[in-house]
Amino acid sequence: MQTMLFFDDWMIERRDWLERIWGKPTFVKEIFTDFHRGALGYGGYLTVFYDERLGSYVMYNAVYPPEADPGTFVVRLQSDDPYNWPNPPYDTARSPMWQGFSDVLLNDQGEPFWPTAIHSLAGTPHADWGYYATVWYRQKRTSVNAFSQDGLHFRVDAGHPWQDPGSDWNDALWNKQAGFYELFTRPVCVDRRISLTTTTDFEHYSPIITVLQPDALDPLGTEFYHMTTRPYEDLFVGMVMIYSTDTYETRRYKRTGRTEVELTYSFNGINWYRTVREPFIGIRELGLQGGGQVAAQEILRTKDNRLLFYISATKGEHAAYPDMQKAGVDVTGYIAPLLYEMRLDGFCSLKTMARQGLLRTKTVLPRSGELQLNVRTAGHSEILVQILDGETAQPIPGYTWEEASPITGDHLFVQPKWGEKADIAALIGRPIRIEVAMHEAELFAIRVDCQVYIGTEPTETV
Repeated sequence: MQTMLFFDDWMIERRDWLERIWGKPTFVKEIFTDFHRGALGYGGYLTVFYDERLGSYVMYNAVYPPEADPGTFVVRLQSDDPYNWPNPPYDTARSPMWQGFSDVLLNDQGEPFWPTAIHSLAGTPHADWGYYATVWYRQKRTSVNAFSQDGLHFRVDAGHPWQDPGSDWNDALWNKQAGFYELFTRPVCVDRRISLTTTTDFEHYSPIITVLQPDALDPLGTEFYHMTTRPYEDLFVGMVMIYSTDTYETRRYKRTGRTEVELTYSFNGINWYRTVREPFIGIRELGLQGGGQVAAQEILRTKDNRLLFYISATKGEHAAYPDMQKAGVDVTGYIAPLLYEMRLDGFCSLKTMARQGLLRTKTVLPRSGELQLNVRTAGHSEILVQILDGETAQPIPGYTWEEASPITGDHLFVQPKWGEKADIAALIGRPIRIEVAMHEAELFAIRVDCQVYIGTEPTETV
């Protein structure tokens, strides 16, 4: 199934009296309630996914000693419920600190190290490799990868650096459409921005290119600290960390300022676009966790089709903890993860501006009979779906407004019906346009297995 989301009007031919509504995740809770008294906190760079090998959800979480960079290590947590995670167990009698924690990630020498993102290779050409991690290899100051069979003991591949000099933030994804892995980082020796390299074998890498950077519409001093990118069905969703630096700061690499999260998207995982210039996830009130910084680290789709967002947050702005320490403030738990949630496909929607609205897609070529909508209506209102001929835009007999069954209520995957027709199987291979008449309603997504049709030949999938 291909999914039409409404980040832009790319697949829309007609949009009457429908406004684009930008969704935002809602705060659920602070994930942890207990912190090692010698630690700045947990979080920082973290990844979360359902691990088929373990049969549970896993969270890879950095633990920060009193100085944030030296001695940082990563622990793995497991849970059957992605809303609820155990506090990392620790023993304060053990020294150094990492020896008091369970399931610490170790390198080839049996020492803790600091990977910035850990992913399962299940579903990729390298599935038998187990897991891989992106690492800033501090000894040589290069960015490399590490691999593991059990998700805890990693072989650091220092012989195949993909960025030299490296960056202290990296993330990755498997781009199934393109058939390669993408490694997102930021170029060094310039203002922070988002760059990308690709590989098919983890030995040979494409030249690093910049794919997203601040522009003239951003306030002076804006930098992009990092961007978490994830496949979202056949699309890609990104969450870029907008760093508002202090222009009075004299050092070249800015250290002070707040960070918030903006939403980005891509149709191919390579060309990235920004949405509205406002926070997708903003900072919280001063004094709260996340009152100085928030950084979106993970999107997780639950088994009941909710979207969970795992956010690394701090109580002060970037690198504020030394000032807090000097002021005698207890910085235990200064860094900690937050949990947010959102409706499936809730990134943006098209909503009626008044009583009625109409949406018509561009011409597509269906490859299966399935057609589903993610939609919400008022208790007394409804939507109707009509199928038009792709060439003439005339209603196809059997699929008209008059024959359509009204859809009302809140549905994630409702299938339109027309009389006895419960699908569009009879239209497979025929150029069509989908038309949706909305009465006090909100449309989040259209799912249909199709190709875009431009007149003579179909193009790539939507």
